[in-house]
Amino acid sequence: MKLRIHGNSLRLRLSQSEVSQFSKTGFVEDSVQFAPGANFAYTLESSSSIPAPRASFQNGWLKIQVPAAVGMEWFTTDRVGISADQPLESGKHLSILIEKDFQCLHGDEQRDPDAYPNPLEPVTEPRA
Repeated sequence: MKLRIHGNSLRLRLSQSEVSQFSKTGFVEDSVQFAPGANFAYTLESSSSIPAPRASFQNGWLKIQVPAAVGMEWFTTDRVGISADQPLESGKHLSILIEKDFQCLHGDEQRDPDAYPNPLEPVTEPRA
């Protein structure tokens, strides 16, 4: 699971196996270890008790939750992403985006076999 943080925005990109795990368990987790005892963990989880996607942060743990029905619609269809704006104080908001991770089209990066096929990739005709 890839996490991008930029200003007041969070973006998660999940591979095919991570989306599959999320569809079965309602939960996906990853973490970064900076030093012994210094971890940053982030999770995506399904919840039947919330009306909209939301994020919280406590004790080095970023938790992003999505309504169960929204998550189910996302992983059972061709829908690429889930997005939401979470209100913050002073009229600000946190932008949340959860996406299926597509293969990169740039030639300078290795292909991730677990990423979704990129719909923008040109189709090559088989040779006769």
